[in-house]
Amino acid sequence: MDLDCPHQAPTYYILCLHLIAAVSFTINSLGIYLVIYHSPNNSKYKFCQLYLQIVSMIVENYMSWVAPAYYYFPMIAGYNTSSFTSQFISTHTSVIFYFFVFCFELPSILSCFQFRNDSAAELSPKNRIPRSFSYFMNFLSHTFPFIVAFSVFKSTNTYQQQYIIVSQKFPKCLHLLYMDEFAVYDYDDNLWLAIAGIAVIGFISFFGIYVIFLVAHTILILSRMRRFMSPATFKLHKTTLFSLILQVMIPLSFVCVPLTVIFIVILEELTKYQELATDTMLLITSHSMISTIVMIACNNPYKSVIFSIISRILMIRNKTTDQTTVIEQTLTYVNHA
Repeated sequence: MDLDCPHQAPTYYILCLHLIAAVSFTINSLGIYLVIYHSPNNSKYKFCQLYLQIVSMIVENYMSWVAPAYYYFPMIAGYNTSSFTSQFISTHTSVIFYFFVFCFELPSILSCFQFRNDSAAELSPKNRIPRSFSYFMNFLSHTFPFIVAFSVFKSTNTYQQQYIIVSQKFPKCLHLLYMDEFAVYDYDDNLWLAIAGIAVIGFISFFGIYVIFLVAHTILILSRMRRFMSPATFKLHKTTLFSLILQVMIPLSFVCVPLTVIFIVILEELTKYQELATDTMLLITSHSMISTIVMIACNNPYKSVIFSIISRILMIRNKTTDQTTVIEQTLTYVNHA
């Protein structure tokens, strides 16, 4: 395959990753602060929100700061660009950890939708989904990270296998094998990689359908019980549910669109789009930051806190400016006296 592999990642790629890491860490830290200290104390919903925030933050910072990687699609390969972390963990270990943590976003999202459904079902206990079934689905979703991580762990290749893969399919990229941080995978030579892909597609499809069912069931309960609720209570349930939907769907597009592009590039062996496919990973690394922004934008109490903080900063700045002006005027008067 006629793929030219650069010896190292472009400078702009690394800079973008680090910029995303800095902005993401700030925004996600703010999101965690708001969830912990400015959510209703009697609400358990903040715990699943906190679960989602922490998992997303770990994934994003790991991808963009701790062990940022550069990829060579359509070759399923890449290397850890961090000269520091690559001294302590291999690229394969880094890939395993990345998939392991990333997959925890599925159960964290599911737990939030389950909570919204349970909260609505308290208004109509006869329509409640059996707790045993909810617990089973929650447990099943938490097997996802372990199954995928184990499959990725088994998908590793020896140096000899990697040499054969690269020399036969990507001969112009043989120089990459001299890099200790480089790792290449091939689903033709190692079926465990295909198993990992099937597990990802299977779990996401299955639980995606279940989440759609939970949303539909929650909306059905709210519509049936609307006449028994105050307008404020109904609005609270509806707003929180649709806020959660937006918090999941908008960032999901930052993951699905890049993965679709990468999948097409790999499947069709579009070597000329290597850099484009790799650059789409920048969108994936920003998905948790987008999720936090949507969460804050859809939550009036959180927005009030943000506006309050901004107002205080502006007031302090204006006060400091006024004091500086008074001092300058006083010094001018003294000098002219």
